[in-house]
Amino acid sequence: MSSETDPLEHVILHAFRYACWQERLDIAEFMLAALEKLDQEHTDYVSEDRPLMDAYRDLTASSQHHNN
Repeated sequence: MSSETDPLEHVILHAFRYACWQERLDIAEFMLAALEKLDQEHTDYVSEDRPLMDAYRDLTASSQHHNN
């Protein structure tokens, strides 16, 4: 598998963000698990610029926003 991100990961990231926006955290959790699974398949990933890391950053930003 190449070091390029799979287009599927970008679709799942979009679905994750949409689920969060719709406050469907059950679906967002499912999408996050899918991103984690796909990310594990890319053993040559070294970049922080990947869909899973974007999702984690979204979660961090969201939790910081809710704590303020």
